[in-house]
Amino acid sequence: MAYSEDVQKGFRRVSELPGMSWLARHRGIIVRLFAVLVGLAAWELYARGQPQYLFPGLELIWEAFVEQYEEYDLVGAYLESLKSMFAGYIIAAVLGIGIGLLMGLDRRIDVMLNPYINAVYVAPVSALVPIFILVGGPTFEVRLLIVFLFAFFEITIDTYEGVKTTPEGLLEASKSFGASKYFTVRHVILPHDLPYITAGLRLGLGRAVQGMILAEILVEFVNLGAIIRTWSNLFRISGVLSIVIVLMLTSIVLTRLLQVVESRMLDWNPEVEV
Repeated sequence: MAYSEDVQKGFRRVSELPGMSWLARHRGIIVRLFAVLVGLAAWELYARGQPQYLFPGLELIWEAFVEQYEEYDLVGAYLESLKSMFAGYIIAAVLGIGIGLLMGLDRRIDVMLNPYINAVYVAPVSALVPIFILVGGPTFEVRLLIVFLFAFFEITIDTYEGVKTTPEGLLEASKSFGASKYFTVRHVILPHDLPYITAGLRLGLGRAVQGMILAEILVEFVNLGAIIRTWSNLFRISGVLSIVIVLMLTSIVLTRLLQVVESRMLDWNPEVEV
């Protein structure tokens, strides 16, 4: 793993040399754009042979997006949805990382919480929504809880796995030099766990977006969920797809931002042999 990452970094440095052509330096972006264009072209070609109310073309989706922007306060609904999503996601991230670390570092906490974490993780949260509504009603707090449950377990389990998979060689080397428990956690376990934490944060982010929309459709008829339900009730699939595309782009942008933060934080290679 360490060797392959070094080789990839070497290729990136080579691609940045002045003698390299513009095409070689931006090959990754060009490939991604080409893949997107191929997908859009395939969608449009297939849509032309289908009923518009079942499989709308790109032009209809764009028209629906413009109509939602002008008449349905799309921007306001989008920002309100993001508020609830980020609130639940941040709580899930703080508690998920903290509990994951505690489970990985303390055997007693691990034995006590692990069965519950794994049991609730595999439980379908959407099936529990009617119970949440019955107990808490159609409120912001219930929506927040659903977003939290969607993201929390991904972050917790990934953090826990990062601690438990810390190489024994690193731990033994730290012990042999007389390092304290705090030093070992701070300078050995946490650097090794950081890629797992960031992976959990990325997965949890996508899950938080799913939980947000599910809560807004089923719990409270508000924000983007309200727009989706309105257009689906009118059998205008183009408006549903326009919101789906907005959410997909949001997830891509936020995930990319997390990757940028991760690349700046991970300056220590956990796979180097001791």
